[in-house]
Order: sequence, then structure tokens, then C-alpha cells
Amino acid sequence: MARSATSVATRGTDWLTAGLGLLRDGGELSLTIERLCQALQRTKGAFYHHFEDLGTYQDRLLEHWEALNTAAPIAAAERAPSPAERRSELTRAVARLDLRVEQAVRAWALRDARARRALVRVDQRRVEYLASLASKRPTRRALLLARLDYATYLGAQQLLPSLSARDAKELAQALHGDRKSAGARRGQ
Repeated sequence: MARSATSVATRGTDWLTAGLGLLRDGGELSLTIERLCQALQRTKGAFYHHFEDLGTYQDRLLEHWEALNTAAPIAAAERAPSPAERRSELTRAVARLDLRVEQAVRAWALRDARARRALVRVDQRRVEYLASLASKRPTRRALLLARLDYATYLGAQQLLPSLSARDAKELAQALHGDRKSAGARRGQ
């Protein structure tokens, strides 16, 4: 397929963005070189200019997903001055994510070792970050509460897929407010 002189060169990130869309809308089986080329109106040669093969592409796609859906929200939260403000910023950043991509990666991880390794790494990083919001050196209790917090987030994705940002914020406030109340009653 010939490109006109006015067309813009396709960058590696364009292929990754297109892949996240295909993954979100059609699952991992839609991640074929042919479908990617169709989505970007490019040739297979253009694909191979950026990626050695489909496996390499999938590795990069999962890294891209991790950067967008984990590293970026954490970086946004880290700009806030206090742990409470970091948690609020993290909640806002996560609310802007396309949760259908999250669900698609989780479904992919059920059937594929590559996706499963990426998901385990991401889940661990997210839980550790949540625990770090509770204390600089997370205790066993902070890690347990972070896992509970994260499990609530994952459960909400499955049970309440159309949960609005406002409702998600209220859910988080209810969860964290109840913990603070319980801690105060125990003298913690």
C-alpha cells in the first residue's frame, strides 16, 4: 500500500495504541499483524520496521499497558505532597483509565504465560504502592490492607463495569473511611 507524501510516518507507539484498542474491543485473538496493519492502514513491512515478530510486539504492548495504566497513575500521585493527597490523585488518575483494557489484559492472562507474567508484575507493583501510601516502610498490616483495597478495585471492575468516576470515589471513601473509623476505635 503506497503512502502519500503528506501521510505521517507511523511510530512504534501508534502500533501499541492501535493494539490496545484491538485488545479492548476483540481480546488477544484480535492482535494479529493483519488486523494491526488494517487499523493503521499500513503494510506488514511497516510493522516489521518496528517489531521483530508478533511475540516481540506483544511484549512491548504489555510494557506499554503497564506504563499507561500503572507507572503513569503512580507518577501522577507522587507529585502530590502528602499520602492522603497522593491517594486522592491516584484515584483520579485511575478513574481516567479505560477499564476495558484492564479487563482484556486480565482475560488474556488467563490463557497466556506472557500476559500472566506482566499481570503478576503489575499487580505486585500496584499493591506495594498502595501499601506505601500507608507508611514509608509497609508493614504486614499495610500490605494486607493494600491487597484488600486492590481486591475491591478489581472486584468493582467485574461487578460494576459501568461504575462512574463519582461512584468509584464514593466507594473508595467508604472503604477508607470505615478503616479509619475501625482503627480509631482500636486506638491505632
